[in-house]
Parts: sequence; C-alpha cells; structure tokens
Amino acid sequence: HLVGEIPPELGNLSNLEILLLQFNYLSGEIPQELTGLANLMVVYLYDNELTGCVPDGLPNMRNNDFEKLGLPFC
Repeated sequence: HLVGEIPPELGNLSNLEILLLQFNYLSGEIPQELTGLANLMVVYLYDNELTGCVPDGLPNMRNNDFEKLGLPFC
C-alpha cells in the first residue's frame, strides 16, 4: 500500500534488476532516471495513479506492463 511518487533516487540503484510496484497508490510521473539502470530487466507499475508518459528506454525492458498503464510513450 505504497503512497506518493516513485523516487528518482531509484535511478542510483545500479544493480537493480526487478522493480515491482504494481497495485499501490503511487502517483506522479515515472522517473526518467530509471532509464539509466542497465541491469533493470523487469518493471511492473500497473494499477497505480501514474501520469505523464513512459520514458524512452523503458519500453525495451524484457518484462513490463507498460501497455496496461494507459500512458503514452515519450
């Protein structure tokens, strides 16, 4: 039951491989900083209150749920 925005500081976690934040109450935009995570392979953000667009580079993740977000790609 996470509430608030996705912190851009997650972009500092260079070894992060999986980011599962679906089914929460997260709002705001997806941080552009996530695109710099070379090891990130799985991203699930569905069923939150996110706005904006999916940053360039993230759609290349192997496993994601970006189509379910209802957000355009930047």
